[in-house]
Amino acid sequence: MAISQAKYSKQLHLLVDFFLLNTAFFWGYFLKWGDLNLFADNSYFGFIIYFNAIWFIAGNYLGTFGFKPQKGVEHTLAIFLKLIILHIVMLSVYWVYLKGFYFSRLHLGYSYMILFIIMLSWKLSFYYFLKFYRKQWFKFRNVLVVGYGESALELSNFFIKYPEYGFRFLGFLTDKQVDSNDIIGKTDDLQSITENIRIDEIFVSVPDAMDVNIDQLIDFADDNVIRLRIMPDLRRVTNKNYFVELYEGIPILSFRNLPLDDIFNRATKRAFDVLFSSFVIVTIISWLFPILAFIIKITSKGPIFFRQKRTGKDGNDFWCYKFRSMYQNTASDKQQAKKGDSRITPIGKIIRKTSLDEFPQFFNVWIGNMSIVGPRPHMLKHTEEYSRVISKYMVRHFVKPGITGLAQIKGFRGETTDPSKMQGRVKMDIFYIENWNFLLDVKIIFVTVINIFKGEENAG
Repeated sequence: MAISQAKYSKQLHLLVDFFLLNTAFFWGYFLKWGDLNLFADNSYFGFIIYFNAIWFIAGNYLGTFGFKPQKGVEHTLAIFLKLIILHIVMLSVYWVYLKGFYFSRLHLGYSYMILFIIMLSWKLSFYYFLKFYRKQWFKFRNVLVVGYGESALELSNFFIKYPEYGFRFLGFLTDKQVDSNDIIGKTDDLQSITENIRIDEIFVSVPDAMDVNIDQLIDFADDNVIRLRIMPDLRRVTNKNYFVELYEGIPILSFRNLPLDDIFNRATKRAFDVLFSSFVIVTIISWLFPILAFIIKITSKGPIFFRQKRTGKDGNDFWCYKFRSMYQNTASDKQQAKKGDSRITPIGKIIRKTSLDEFPQFFNVWIGNMSIVGPRPHMLKHTEEYSRVISKYMVRHFVKPGITGLAQIKGFRGETTDPSKMQGRVKMDIFYIENWNFLLDVKIIFVTVINIFKGEENAG
């Protein structure tokens, strides 16, 4: 698993921290006075609010919410101790300022003792559990290192030494004449290698790959749904957006830092997808299906559903389902529907205009190969064609495809014979995946529903 995909959720740590913080405060109060009637004294009400507030301020200042495993357990311990010390200092300032000597020092002593034990136990337990989980159960990602030398060898040793980070090191690509069993080809062999082996990430050791064209590698990675990471010579990368990660002190440049790489954001989006699709299946599809199934059957020969392989997340194909809106034909996987298409049945015109044909895709969402909102999935033939002629086309496959998307509500829907229109759709899709947030999904769904009732102009 890529480290960018294993970010600890800031929200999770924030919630657990405050739960443990207040648990320690209340237990300290109980050990001092033998009861939990803390708020009988109004002064303690304000005190506990400040106790929480300075933890939040100190934690944000030190960056303790959402620590990363690659910084090591020593970093985890050090940053936690700094947080405890800073909290005590800030609390002491508050105490002296209010001349609050009537607050029990023994209570605070108990509170900090309990806090230290339970908070440290939580952070270390979570740290080691995640490392164990990733090592034992998580799917490994195949990685190549471009370049060969001291820096590249150091990076490969990291992959081999720390399998818990989820990388499977396949070998080096280099144009140097080097005798090593780990060299699997030259940089020009990258295309042929990716055709035979699934490559998830490419690491470029810039100090050891001086002749590599970085821009070409970035474009190649984007077009093939591969994560590109650079072990940098920063003087050579001046015109790209990037961010730096540290793998046991080794600096790595990463591109395409997407909001949905964060595990909390993915969990939020997935939870919404499951709840929303379940609601639609139970309240709408449950009665809509028999009606449409009957009408489709009596108006034309063929199955109720139309299924087609389309390109999904990470470039993997999946079966996408729709209510059949066309007469059975042999061109469905090659020819896109267009306005006035003779293949469309009379009922098909209606269900396409109202987007009712898309409703079976809520089952795709429910089982997990689509999302409610995301770039629309295209048939495999179109993916192959567009990826050759449209810049950054494959970037849209870094996330799950959606039933609706930003491009669709902006008018890029239906037939796209003009490459400039498809380029516009791709730009909208990339903007969406780079700027995702939950409210954006809600807005897109809201506009989509309005457009359904208005009738889609480009539905075809």
